[in-house]
Amino acid sequence: MKITTKGLNLERIKADAYLLACFEDKKLLEESFNFLETNTGKPVDGLIKDDFKGKNSQLKSFYHAGRRFILTGLGKRKLCTLEILRCSTARAMKAADSNGNKSVALFLYDGELIDYSFEEIITGQVEASLLSLYKFNKYIHNKKDTPKDQINEIIFLTSQAKKRNVEKHINTAVIIAESNINARDLGNEPSNIATPQYVAGVINSYGKKYGFNVKTFDKKALVKMKMGCLLAVAQGSANEPRMVVMTYNGGKKGQKPYAIVGKGVTFDTGGISIKPSQGMESMKMDMNGAAAVIGTMNAVARLKLKVNLIGIVGLTENMPGGSAYKPGDIITSYDGKTVEVLNTDAEGRLVLADCVSYATEFKPKCIIDLATLTGAALIALGHTSTALISNNDELSEKLIKAGNDTFERLWRLPDWDDYDRLIDSEVADVANIGQGRLAGTITGALFIKRFVKDYPWAHLDIAGTGMSPKAGDYVPKFSTGVGVRLLTRMFKDSQ
Repeated sequence: MKITTKGLNLERIKADAYLLACFEDKKLLEESFNFLETNTGKPVDGLIKDDFKGKNSQLKSFYHAGRRFILTGLGKRKLCTLEILRCSTARAMKAADSNGNKSVALFLYDGELIDYSFEEIITGQVEASLLSLYKFNKYIHNKKDTPKDQINEIIFLTSQAKKRNVEKHINTAVIIAESNINARDLGNEPSNIATPQYVAGVINSYGKKYGFNVKTFDKKALVKMKMGCLLAVAQGSANEPRMVVMTYNGGKKGQKPYAIVGKGVTFDTGGISIKPSQGMESMKMDMNGAAAVIGTMNAVARLKLKVNLIGIVGLTENMPGGSAYKPGDIITSYDGKTVEVLNTDAEGRLVLADCVSYATEFKPKCIIDLATLTGAALIALGHTSTALISNNDELSEKLIKAGNDTFERLWRLPDWDDYDRLIDSEVADVANIGQGRLAGTITGALFIKRFVKDYPWAHLDIAGTGMSPKAGDYVPKFSTGVGVRLLTRMFKDSQ
């Protein structure tokens, strides 16, 4: 994608379509039409003015002065939020794309919105522009919907006075959007391609490209380290597991790092406790937690944020092979706790148990894990909100704020001892599921909590938000990359 920033002189700009967001307020809408007329030298047709009122979600495409314009409505200015601006921008981009336009010029709204900074207003539009055009179509041939038929150039238009400041925010937004797309691509990649070994190789290439250190532990190393939970999940698969540790040092020397940990089950059949066949193809996306960690590492390193950050992903398949682990097995985790396996489809928490235990060795400021962990999170919150369980109020508040700012919203659930007792085992230190189907999202998280020691910890269950059954304005169908924008925002705010 070619991305440039230019001034408002249309005589010097060549694009297939020109996009402009307009408010519904009568005076502001008149100003928008006056702006077009001043910059094109021709009056806008009265029928167009009568038809387009600037209402939220309204689109109007028309030719004017030899150019195609797409107007997108923002609704009333006093009611306009950053998310409305994002979605409005995304809809206009999608409209231009569906029209077959290859290059588009977007007039950036650079005025004021209540409660939002100039940086947020600019980055919101840029992120939405790029994210709305995402398509995973690398395996499609001889179809109309291929990369060569998509928009390949975006020109962001702003006043010369603000151009330098705008360009800085555009660069930031592009990095964050591209990092989110990195995560989407990994989640969407078919599992016959995206094996644990493949994903580890991708991480290594990102580390070399963006400037963070990567250390990969293969099966032999994991056996030596006694990563019993991760190895148990992996033992039914012909594809060997990996644990990858990423290290970025952008903060002060000696400053405690943040640790982010991701579940990377590259395909989840459920193991011996096998899943129903319907919808199982989506289980290639059961590594979306790991994908979010990888995307966040990319963003933080590319933005050169002044933080120290450790990223850890446990990569494995969960298969019902002849050597697969079984219900009733008792396995020993990396930190020495014994785990009674009651259901092999509760494998993500086992992978995370060993990975968060390993994270504690870095003496981190906090540990944040992300996982498509429980169907219960999807039942409780749908595809709208990510479940948050934490042992620390301050960390939770930072995450919730970052979630609200990026519209990757979180809903906190309790971590009370009453729920923790549900995963007690009569034959081991802990059981890998609770009693029946009650409070499944909470008990899944509290299983992980038993392995984080006393460190501030937060668990993000992205089962509903990491995978989408249909496309939104800038959130695609299938893998969404959720978590990347949220965590990057939190680390950006924490510098």
